[in-house]
Amino acid sequence: MVSIHRLPPSINPQQKPRVSKTPTSQPATEPTAVSKAVAKGVAPLVSSAEQSALIQEAHSHIQYDQPDGKHRDAVSSYLNVMHQNKRDELSAMIGVDIYA
Repeated sequence: MVSIHRLPPSINPQQKPRVSKTPTSQPATEPTAVSKAVAKGVAPLVSSAEQSALIQEAHSHIQYDQPDGKHRDAVSSYLNVMHQNKRDELSAMIGVDIYA
């Protein structure tokens, strides 16, 4: 609610005190049926050796969003030109041309 400070106090309504409600949820001592079902579904279904093999296989299928060949060189050159000022400032701060 918006109150206008220049109006007389009789026009500004009185604010009601805030009353906090007591929580009506179950105590945290017993898991609910939903949490039991989720825990059961998340339980490991394969051994750790099989998991590591699955992880390595998944890593082999990762594709990065980078161009190939001459297009990658073009993007690299563009980024080098874009960041040239930052490299110059860093070299000036350190006093050594680390990018030469």
